[in-house]
Formats: sequence, structure tokens, C-alpha cells
Amino acid sequence: MPYRARILLTTEGTYPHYPGGVSVWCDQLIQAMPAYGYHVYSITHSPSQPARFRLPANVIGSTTLPLWGTEEPGWSSGDFMARFQRRVATTSGAVRDHFTSPFRRAVTELLRGSRANEQALGGALFELYRLFHKFDYASALETEIAWRTFLHAVETEIPAGDQPNLEEATSWMRWLTRYLAVVSTPLPQVDLVQASFAGLAGVPGVLAKLSQGSKFLLTEHGIFLRELYLALSRSESSQRDRCFLRNFNHAIVKMNYFYADQITSLGSFNKVWQLRFGAPAHKIVYLANGVNPGAFKPAPELRPERPTVVTMARISPIKGIDTLARAAATVRDAVPDVLFRVCGDVADTGYFARVQAIIKERKLEENFQFGIAENVVKAYQQAHVFCLPSNTEGMPYSILEAMLCACPVVATDVGNVAETIAETGLVVRPNDPPKLADALLQLLAGPHAEERRAQLAAAGLARAKTKYTIDMMAERSRQLYEGLLTRNEERETTRCKTKLQYA
Repeated sequence: MPYRARILLTTEGTYPHYPGGVSVWCDQLIQAMPAYGYHVYSITHSPSQPARFRLPANVIGSTTLPLWGTEEPGWSSGDFMARFQRRVATTSGAVRDHFTSPFRRAVTELLRGSRANEQALGGALFELYRLFHKFDYASALETEIAWRTFLHAVETEIPAGDQPNLEEATSWMRWLTRYLAVVSTPLPQVDLVQASFAGLAGVPGVLAKLSQGSKFLLTEHGIFLRELYLALSRSESSQRDRCFLRNFNHAIVKMNYFYADQITSLGSFNKVWQLRFGAPAHKIVYLANGVNPGAFKPAPELRPERPTVVTMARISPIKGIDTLARAAATVRDAVPDVLFRVCGDVADTGYFARVQAIIKERKLEENFQFGIAENVVKAYQQAHVFCLPSNTEGMPYSILEAMLCACPVVATDVGNVAETIAETGLVVRPNDPPKLADALLQLLAGPHAEERRAQLAAAGLARAKTKYTIDMMAERSRQLYEGLLTRNEERETTRCKTKLQYA
């Protein structure tokens, strides 16, 4: 069927190979926009990662780029003879004459991080992208010329006291080789690129804009750089390794912000951080998540006698399950039969072991259940209270789903959570077990707890239905698409008229 436009949707560590909120958003978006043909470009951690989502009918193509787990870095699919010819063409002379200059410029800007020149980095990556139509990526990057070019850039850009030792320099080059593989992947002809991530997933948007004139819409859910900085602060890597990763990603994000035609934000929290990391204010527009009110709806008759608190989240440090476990001891003392159901897979086994140790130490084994919910909607409907104790979030779907199921929400004040809930739930600061326990007890204990739950449930349901539905998200996305595509059509019309005028 003819489509209104061709959209390249780029992802990194999410759709369609991984679960999570961004993956859900991608799947919802494509299904809610049948007039557009999508090509999905997914960057994965491993080539063995199976697909977790079935691609909708309007997905007209897909590309998967595994960063790790392959014998060689870079794009390796496609015609065998074409790949063989590219490899044969990648001689030392060709690398010296064609590859050295753009590679040196790209590495230089990546090492500069927040000081990077966005246009210089974009131009260098674009040159590399065009180059690897004719030459082989892995063959070029494994040459001595590439290694020496990299070392020269490091010596030039990194102060003497901060320069890496041999082991660190080798790691940096290995990371570069894997991450820059994004420039080796051929892009389909599209009208617009929508990146769901401000990191490497945004690079195809820059390349398509420079090579095809495609529009570039950068959709941010969480703030990638902020989350990266938090992760690096917990990393056991050397200070120089952390600095390299911080600079590399800051330069990439800065470039993506520069080339994006528009940048979406989930709310004021996201916008503050986007501005802080260099996003131009005039490009930022609001695009909220949405949930299907036909799938998530109230069923108060399903609530059990036992007071039940449900948390829908993967078990990882950023979700604050340890804070929930500590708060649970206080809640249990006031409500002895309270049940905490944590529904989600184990993303960090070491962290899960620490959470279980807290539960055992406080004798909460009879008050906790862990596992993946077979029926997510029913899990919300059976909860007296929904609790999300996260340390970082964007606009979590779980809160919107709970609100649509008329389940009162207790959550931490992270990301856009407070703005999303407004006055329809209780918000406490993160990593504060006493405050979290106090908020939960307001809705579980005392003579007015049931009345308070009912008030918040009704308010949350009304707010979700009027502000956070799939239809609203899809309509806003359609408006953004059409605004950008209209600019493309106007530019093409002007170009054609100019051509005729001077013919």
C-alpha cells in the first residue's frame, strides 16, 4: 500500500529486541500510525538477542546492528560479492588517502566531549559513512594507520597528565571501533528519521539528513547523558576510562541536538536537562506518553481482602526496590498482613540478592512476592496501592497504567513523575524509606485510608483519560510528522522552481 511517508525509527537497546517503556512506546507508535511506512533500525548489544515484539504490518523493513558479539565490527550483511570487493579495495594506500583525515577529525571531536564542534563531528562521520559504501569498515579500523591516527589524536587532545596507559588506550580504540560501526550501516531512503534515543541511535538521523535531506526528529524519553553520568559514577572503571566514555557520548548527544529539526520532551524535568546539555530551546516540543484506556481499566471487584501494594518494574538499582524493602518493614509493623508484589524480571542478579538479604534481615519473607505478572492489567486491578520507588525515570508507563486502572499511586519525585501525577497521587523524595513508608501508610492504615484511596483513584483515572492516552500521543506525533514533512515539500517545491527558472 502507498504510505504517506517513509519513517526510519532508530532504537538502541530497546525495540524490538528488549522489553521496557521505550520499546512499548515504539510498538504503540507504529501501530497507531498505519498511514506511515516504518523501517526499524535497532542497535543491539549482541547478535543473538531475540526479538521480543512482533513487527506491525506497516514496518516495511528492518536493520539490526549488533555492537558486540560479532567476529568483526561493522555492518556485515548484504551481498557477499559486494562485501568481498569492499575488502579487496581497502588497501593501505586507500586507508591512508581516504580514511585517515575524516577518522582523525571524528576522534578529535569525540575526545573533546562538551567542547566538540557539532558540525565538524557530523561532517567527519558523514565522510566516513560515504567512504564505507566503497571500502570495508573492519579492514580499515584494524590497520596500523588507524591505530596511529587514533593515538596521535589522543596525544594532541588529552593533557599529558591524563593520557591513557596502553591498556586504557587499547580499550578506547576497541570501544571506538565498535561504537562507530553505526557509520558502516547503509540507510534506506526515507523522508524522516525518528530517533528514540539521544546516543548512537541519533547518528543515523544525522547521516540521513546530510546524505538524503531527510528530516530528523529526536524523541527523548529518559535523559541519556544524565543517566550515563549516574551509571559512570557507580562504575569501577578507571577515571580515564570513565572520562573517555563521558566525552564520547557527550559529543554524540551534542551533535544530535544540533542536527535534529525537533526534539521532544516528556515534561519540564526533561527539558531542563536537555537545555543543560545543549539542546536549543526553540527545537524542544512536548510529547507525552500514552496508554490504551480500552486495555487498562478499573475493576475494583478484583481487589483481594489482603492489603496489596504492587510495583511494576525490573529489578535493578535504578528502580529503588531496596528502598521499597526497607520501607516495607515499617508498613508491615502497622499493617501485618500487607503484601508487596514486585512484578518484573531480574535485570541485576547481584542487586536482587541484596534486596533479598534486606527482606530476610527484616523477616519480610511472608510479605513479599517477586515474579513476572502473567496478566499485567489484572495485577494493577488487584492492587490497593501502586508504588514506584525509582531513583530515576522519564515518564513511566506503569504509573499511567495504574492511573487508568483506578489504582492510587505512591511514587518518588524523579523525572517527570510529579508533573504526571500532579495532585492525584503521593510523591516522596527518592531513596528515603521512612517517607515512602509514611506515604504508603496514609493509604493503607487508619480510619480514612479507604476514602483517601478512592479519592486519589478517581482523580488519577480522570487525569489519565484526559491527558495520557495512545490516541493523544499518536495525534501529537502525526502533527510533528506533518509539520516536518511539509517543510520538506516546501523546500523541494522551491528547489524545482529555482531549477526551472535557471534552466
